Amino acid sequence: MARGRKPSVRYWESRGGYCAWINGKRELLAKGPDDAPKGPTYLEATQRFAKLLSMEANKGTDDYLVSSLLNEYRVHLRDTRTSGVPGVFEIMARGFGKQFGKLKVCELKPHDFDGWVRKQKQWNNTSKAHAVTLILAAISWARKKNLIITDPLAGRVERPQPVMRGREARMSDELIDLLLAESDANKMKSTEFGEFLRVLRTTGARPIEIRMAEAFNYEKGRLVFRWNTTRGYVHKTAKKTQRDRVIFLTPEMQRHVDALVAKNPTGPIFRTPRGQPWSPTSLHNKWSWALKRPKVVAFCADRGIDMDQLRIYNFRHSWACTYLDTTGDIFGAALMLGTSVKMLQQRYFHMDEEKVHERYLAFMAGQKGG
Repeated sequence: MARGRKPSVRYWESRGGYCAWINGKRELLAKGPDDAPKGPTYLEATQRFAKLLSMEANKGTDDYLVSSLLNEYRVHLRDTRTSGVPGVFEIMARGFGKQFGKLKVCELKPHDFDGWVRKQKQWNNTSKAHAVTLILAAISWARKKNLIITDPLAGRVERPQPVMRGREARMSDELIDLLLAESDANKMKSTEFGEFLRVLRTTGARPIEIRMAEAFNYEKGRLVFRWNTTRGYVHKTAKKTQRDRVIFLTPEMQRHVDALVAKNPTGPIFRTPRGQPWSPTSLHNKWSWALKRPKVVAFCADRGIDMDQLRIYNFRHSWACTYLDTTGDIFGAALMLGTSVKMLQQRYFHMDEEKVHERYLAFMAGQKGG
């Protein structure tokens, strides 16, 4: 079938549906019988055709629709990123697209963007900063790809300052022990959630790393995510550092993982009580349940702990602080946490000053003239 000068809806017998050439690409609009001009397949095809034309309209100019730009960036992320970024972008850009999607890029105003960010009450400053970064990256990418001519937001919007986790993010051993005990004290008598938290407690790993670990990541008593892997989870800093992410396990935890690998040879090895892979939602629901346990509520009330500050991620923060308190080994901590020394100093370096003082006195006592 010859390509027409102008895009048009045509029925292709070989495709079993209506198709059209749009910007040199053949698009399947709707599968079904040739029922033009009033049949449901034809009507579906024309609606799809109109939508595609509107998305392609004004590409290469600043009149390009914001919704079209976001869709192009979604496709780019899905084609080039194997981590969780495409899913995160999908969530964070959804509200932005709903409010600004029908605008032309040239109609985006920095103050409107700032106002949208401030209205996102469901996010803390860290999440807001992440959302701003992702959306600005989409517009910058579109500019580099010549989908638009100018970037109307570059250098003109306020970036919320991420929340730097402080001492409030460090949980005491007593609180952690209580959370683990209460996680196991459920009507189903299941231990899967408690075991998930125990892995976090003993490794300092990111929750997503434990969620995504598969049998092939388990090597010599360690969980290893290769930076150049072609399957499974690609760790957070793989592209930037080109280093493997290695999570060390205690002998007890190795035995636990051995059993899980034998039970789940394919897919994520850590599972919910119902045998499903842990998702952000299922973990959040279990965590919310644990925080509502009467003993946990009473413990936090007695000690003036703000329960709104308690996150699963605090296990990582607590491990880092305890390790640094005990060893003072910031370089080893960076290696075991899979992060940089700079990030460690910014987010996790909340050591016990009394213990640091004790080490200082012990050091000075051994010096001449100390």
